[in-house]
Amino acid sequence: MRRNLLVYVAAILVTALLLLGACSGQQGQKPADLQRPAGSQEAAQPAPAKEMTKLVVAELRSEFWLPAYLAETLGYYADEGLEVEFVTAKDGPVAFQGMHAGSSHFTMLSTEPVFRAQAQGLESIIIMSTLTRKPYMFVGSPEITDISQLKGKTIFAGMPGSAPFSFAISILEKAGLTENDVTWAQMEYGASLAALEKGHIDASYIPSTAKKEVAAIGANILVDASDPVQHQELYGTSRYESTIVTGTKEFVENNREVVQKFVNAVVRAMIWVSQNSDEEVAAMAKEMFQADSLTADEISYLRPSLSEDGFITEEGHEAIVSFCLAAGIIDRYIPYDEVYDMSFVKNAWQKYKK
Repeated sequence: MRRNLLVYVAAILVTALLLLGACSGQQGQKPADLQRPAGSQEAAQPAPAKEMTKLVVAELRSEFWLPAYLAETLGYYADEGLEVEFVTAKDGPVAFQGMHAGSSHFTMLSTEPVFRAQAQGLESIIIMSTLTRKPYMFVGSPEITDISQLKGKTIFAGMPGSAPFSFAISILEKAGLTENDVTWAQMEYGASLAALEKGHIDASYIPSTAKKEVAAIGANILVDASDPVQHQELYGTSRYESTIVTGTKEFVENNREVVQKFVNAVVRAMIWVSQNSDEEVAAMAKEMFQADSLTADEISYLRPSLSEDGFITEEGHEAIVSFCLAAGIIDRYIPYDEVYDMSFVKNAWQKYKK
């Protein structure tokens, strides 16, 4: 009798232990695991990684292409399945020529070098613009108060063929000077303000976002194209969408799906900028620039020039062509449909507009 009782008690203890172990093991499982059959291969394998398409973009690292950088920091390129690598070049024409040699898929630069090459038979397609006008300034040292004083002086405006160089020449010509009346300095864009302060140069192209820095060294703003009145006097229009993204004609025509994904991401960033403050925009974009080199004040100066949709208008195109013809950058008229494809921007807005 006693032996039977011991056997009975032992059986109860074993059963309890087995039930406890089963419950403990079940509590350690994740809900997703519970939905799969035991021994399923799916449970042992991680989810497949999203296949990414790599794009190389040659650029100058300027706030003028702000939405293209924000598309990276906001994760919009990744959302589109793109892995974008930005490669910084010394100047726009250098980056552009490299793209046509196969070193990048897109170039972010100004229209002038693209039109020059187009007129010479090197074909590109411009897919969008990030600015609606030129936020350029031409700044003189404290001793220079008028453009006419620059004869025989040293100035900086990027390399020949660049948009800042063409901008400077047009300003000189309006004052009755030619490019041969001055000495052209060669340096990095970021070094020109310090060179102006130290007296190494007498005048320089400076982005309009640097107004505070210009005032801090006592320099004189001789021309400010970010001012609507001065922009109209210089270009004959309020629209001058020459800050662009372009690819070779062959790449754009043969990779339309990839191009569309890139434009989708940048248009989403444009929408985001329109919905957020200068402080929020600067904070989100800052990691793409040197420390403390992009501030809310600079975003405030730039915002009136930022494109809110990426489109390039017929009016803007005509102004650019007229300027390039007058400056001798091109020797023939370039029709709108020859060099632009706005279908990517149009498709992006149809997809993301509220």
